[in-house]
Amino acid sequence: MNEETQEFMIIGKDGKEQQCRVVFTFDAEDKSYVLFSLVDETGQEIPGDLSAMTFDYDDNTGEMTNLQPVETDAEWEMINEVVLTLLDEFEEEPQLITVTDEEGKDQVCEVIHTFSSEHFGKSYVLYVPATEEPIDERDIFAAQYIAGNEGQIEELYPIESDEEWEFVEEVLNTL
Repeated sequence: MNEETQEFMIIGKDGKEQQCRVVFTFDAEDKSYVLFSLVDETGQEIPGDLSAMTFDYDDNTGEMTNLQPVETDAEWEMINEVVLTLLDEFEEEPQLITVTDEEGKDQVCEVIHTFSSEHFGKSYVLYVPATEEPIDERDIFAAQYIAGNEGQIEELYPIESDEEWEFVEEVLNTL
């Protein structure tokens, strides 16, 4: 992998080498993933969909090795969720919700991520108090929610089990 431009080569379906540009890498479920775009002969990204592969880190060089295709539909769903999260982070207007705290006071909060679990059959939201502080300095809260007709957050409910909390914390750590 070229460290300055973060590009690498793969063998395409046609058997020819294809230059790729790293868009984003992340770790999830004990694997490392790279989202990438294809690059033409002039070094320009080819418009179209992003693709993804798994890879290993070479501890000695810090480079990506052992690039492999994504294997399961569940992995593709998780990758899609990560991409949607990235797109959400670049939105200009944050989604705001009003949360009633334990003392009965309403507090405006900023949604930082929503996601669902087929296993639990629920939707979850991660949110922070809407303040001027940088997001990484604010406490992150989580709840399950019921969506309205247009997908907006209608009702918040507490997360009920340790198993659900482990799932939510795994999603948070992935982000």
